[in-house]
Amino acid sequence: MPKGGVIDAHIHAYPPEVAADPAGWGRARGEASWVACVAPVGRRSIQGWADTGRMIADMDRAGVASCVMQGWYWERQETCELQNAWYGEWVRRHGERLMAFASVQPREGQRSLDGLERALDAGLRGIGEILPQAQGFALDDPWWRRVVAVAQERGVPITLHATDPAGGPAAGPKTPLEGYVALARDHPRVTFILAHWGGGMAFLGPPEGAGPLPPNIYFDTAASPLLYPAAVFLKAAELVGADRIVYGSDYPLLLYPGRSREPGFSRFLDEIAGSGLTGAQLRQVLGGNMRRLLAPGAGRV
Repeated sequence: MPKGGVIDAHIHAYPPEVAADPAGWGRARGEASWVACVAPVGRRSIQGWADTGRMIADMDRAGVASCVMQGWYWERQETCELQNAWYGEWVRRHGERLMAFASVQPREGQRSLDGLERALDAGLRGIGEILPQAQGFALDDPWWRRVVAVAQERGVPITLHATDPAGGPAAGPKTPLEGYVALARDHPRVTFILAHWGGGMAFLGPPEGAGPLPPNIYFDTAASPLLYPAAVFLKAAELVGADRIVYGSDYPLLLYPGRSREPGFSRFLDEIAGSGLTGAQLRQVLGGNMRRLLAPGAGRV
C-alpha cells in the first residue's frame, strides 16, 4: 500500500493488443457493451489508450503517487479473469504505483466466485467496477449477494457504476440508484464506492423515497469534467462531507475532448485544486480517504 501522495481511485488499463484493435478484440470475446463504449459507431470516441509505461509517465508528470485500476463490467466471466490476470501482473511489476480491483460476472455462479477469490488471493484490493444492467443481473440476485458477502469477509470495497438519471442516453444505461442505497443499507459492513458522483447523489441527495444515504457509501469523481461543472466539489463536500469523496479520473478517458486528444491527469487535478475545497479537504479527497478505505482489513467484520 503506498504510504502517501495522491491516489487516483478510478482508472482503467489494457494491454497494447487491446488498444490496437479494440472493436475487433471486444467482438471476438462477445463484449458488445464494451465495444459500444470504447469504439462507438457513427461518433468520435472519447476513449484514450495508454500502456503501463505511458500511464506511469503521465502519473509522474501530474504528481500522482498511485492509481487503482478498476475492472470493467464484462459480460463474460472469461473476460473478467483475463483482465484480473493483466492486473495481477502489473501490480506485481509496479506495486508501489498500481493497485487493482477485480472484475466479476455474477451470472456465472460458482465459477464467478472462484475467480473472484483467486483474484483477491493474488493481491487485488477490491471488487468492481460493477454495472448490473450491462452484466445482466439484478441486485437481489443470490449470486451477486454472495459476491457482496465475499467483500464483507475480505474487508474490501465494491465500486458500482452509477449514472445520473438526467444524463440522457449518452450517460449510459440507467442505474438503480434507489437499489444501491438499499444495498448499502442491507450490508452496513461493506464499503460501496459509487462511481461518477453516484449519478449525482453526492451533491443532489438520494432519489425521493430512497431514504438517507447510509455512511458506508462513498463517491468517486471519475469522468467529472465530462458530466458536471467544478462547482459540484463544494456542493458534495457540504452535503455528504469531504471525507466521503475519493478522487478518480477515469484515465485514460479523454476528459476534455475539445482541448486535448491525449489522456492525462494534470488538467483535472488543476480543476480540483481550484474548486474551492480547503487544504484539509483536498488532502482527504486526493488520497486520504482512499488510503483509509484500502487499509488492510478496513472493512473486515
